[in-house]
Amino acid sequence: MSNELVVTPTATPRPRPEADGSTAPVLTDHAFFMRTGKRRTWQGLTVADRDAIPALRPTAAAVLAGQTVVDTFTAYRTADGTVAVFRPDSHIKRLNNGARRLALPQVDFDRVWTSVRALVELDQGWLPETPGAALHLRAVLAADGTGLAPSPADHCLFYVLAWVADPTGSAGKPVRAMTLDGYVRAWPGGTGDVNDAGSLAAGVVPGEVAANYGYDQVLWLDGPQGRFVQQIGNLNAFFVIDGVLTTPALDRSVLPGVTRDSVVKLARDSGTPVVERPVELAEVLKGIADGTVTECFATGTEVGVAPVTGLGHQGEEYRFANGEAGPVTARFRGLLDGIHRGEAVDRFGWMRRLTEIAPVHA
Repeated sequence: MSNELVVTPTATPRPRPEADGSTAPVLTDHAFFMRTGKRRTWQGLTVADRDAIPALRPTAAAVLAGQTVVDTFTAYRTADGTVAVFRPDSHIKRLNNGARRLALPQVDFDRVWTSVRALVELDQGWLPETPGAALHLRAVLAADGTGLAPSPADHCLFYVLAWVADPTGSAGKPVRAMTLDGYVRAWPGGTGDVNDAGSLAAGVVPGEVAANYGYDQVLWLDGPQGRFVQQIGNLNAFFVIDGVLTTPALDRSVLPGVTRDSVVKLARDSGTPVVERPVELAEVLKGIADGTVTECFATGTEVGVAPVTGLGHQGEEYRFANGEAGPVTARFRGLLDGIHRGEAVDRFGWMRRLTEIAPVHA
């Protein structure tokens, strides 16, 4: 089986969102996929109709043992009409870190980038012409195999799907989150720093419980003590405490978000004080009450920078005074949005245009 990329445009294009009136996220026509061959080498690199993605076996470890990691990165329409992808190398690096934890083979970034370029070039017509319009790319690394017991995966499927973000969707919208008794997202030594299938699935029921109480997300606390803030759903959390931008430290129970890393880098580059440390829930709630905690926001690939307007804990609602995005939240949301649109200086070289063919690495 060849390891050269084969690109086959679909023979049956699907209706695009502007044609069918849909506002929900819609998968585009094409996908990229490849499989491992002998000695965990990747073969059969293909961009084709998404329905051509090979099926996994009934004995696939991705199904029987949850041996799957995922990551999402995004291509944006820029102000000059071209399309660029935000930090794809960092996302693939994070996926590979998760692959090591789950005994999956690594994917080679240069091959993935070449293939993603071809995928986005085929489907960029799905993107509205508006600067900042987003085409999300979901990368999935799934273990196949014929055995019934979990083991290091030699046979795997890797694929990338693309979908158009709803312009009226969740990006930047205010979020409310609540703590929940009886549910834990991550423990030290677990997979809290990995985007694996099991962790994502385990968050569905708590998310439904929070939604029943009128909240958008779960405010996750640490497993051993239930004292320290970990995340807001699958998003990273930031607080402004005594004027200092503060975010929970990456202690292997917190997902190392690429958007989180971007905000930290932008803050340090601009001279804004930023601290990564354990953040106690009691400190946050007391600070909201006495005014020392003035803002909270959540970061993630799909939402960007989203203001958090209220936190629920043990039946009490702790609301921020302004009820909307504060000045720090608005500043970093504006900085990132400007980079995505190509209207702000990209000092770190995060936006990778489709014309870039040279290897890039996180």
